[in-house]
Amino acid sequence: MFNSKIFPVIYFSIGLSYVGVGLVAPLISIVLAEHGENSFIVGLIGTTMFTAFTVASFPIGAATDRLGPKRVLVSGLAIYGSAILLFAYIKVTWLFFAVRALEGVGAAAISVATETMIGLLSEPGERARRLSYYALSVGIGWAAGPLAGTLLFGISPHVPFVGCFGLSVVAALMVAGLIKKMPSKPHHTDTASRVLSVKLLLPISAGALYGYLMSSLITLFPLYLKKEIGVPETAMGAIITAVILGTIASQVPIGRAADRFGKRKTLLVCTVLLGVVFAILSLHSDWRFFLVTGALAGALAGSLYPIGLALIGDIMSKKRLGAANSTFSLAFGIGSLVGPSMSGLAMTHFANPRWLFYLPSLLSAVFAVEIVGLYRRTVASQ
Repeated sequence: MFNSKIFPVIYFSIGLSYVGVGLVAPLISIVLAEHGENSFIVGLIGTTMFTAFTVASFPIGAATDRLGPKRVLVSGLAIYGSAILLFAYIKVTWLFFAVRALEGVGAAAISVATETMIGLLSEPGERARRLSYYALSVGIGWAAGPLAGTLLFGISPHVPFVGCFGLSVVAALMVAGLIKKMPSKPHHTDTASRVLSVKLLLPISAGALYGYLMSSLITLFPLYLKKEIGVPETAMGAIITAVILGTIASQVPIGRAADRFGKRKTLLVCTVLLGVVFAILSLHSDWRFFLVTGALAGALAGSLYPIGLALIGDIMSKKRLGAANSTFSLAFGIGSLVGPSMSGLAMTHFANPRWLFYLPSLLSAVFAVEIVGLYRRTVASQ
């Protein structure tokens, strides 16, 4: 009963904080451009955030096991909000790098601590569903932010950043005040070699593939639509919105299916269908078809996140869940960093822009083979 009352607090707090993420993320490049920075520096500063997220993930996972997820989550929300607030006031380029790195550390703490908290409090038969609600909260919060951020930026460039800080503070206070202290392991320390195992290879691969798909498509899909298909801006917005809506709408049904029919079976079906959808995407020449297949791609790719995390909760013991979840964030971060450059290189090297879809289709096929090959190694621990 206690656990069932905690989950709405977690979902609302995380959704609130990700409204702030969506509020500010599109505006940071505008602020940098107004400071006279070129596209290369803007991209490099953006990469700094993902690099810090990736590097910080495993130490934060160990800290989560040692201190408890509640403390790490509150600290992460405070660090993230403070970093975003600084964007409204800093003027020197090197400080943007430093603040972006601080933002990445805070974001990693939020992700690892929340995912660990949900994993600890969920029963095995409901874990995928609980994590799908978490992914839904993130998606809704993130999607609600950009429009609000643009409107507030029109009032004053400082307002969205101050608003993001305020939302992060509110979320931190909710977690601190409404969730009681959770158990920690002050005498327990894990290293990567103690946590990493063949059993974790499958969920780690799911995290890496999800990061790869999201980052490469966000970066290159609009360019493909504009240059290769000649899609007008309004239609492009509709296609990207369809992908986002597909991802959001699929979370809860897929989570329920994973709990009912089995996480590995559901993940295998979604992965095979995902590879097929990407193969079909490469054949489109009319932008209207992208509305349907784009939504399907978003829906099926969205299954990788909650089911991968739910598998970790099944496989690992509770005392190492934080460190294990951090490996998922680490893999997601690496996939996010590699995705755009890997897809862009293939598109350039083979002089064929459809490699934007060929690679995800091939990677999905490889992942499906991995699911089958490691099927018995990912049985839930008793």
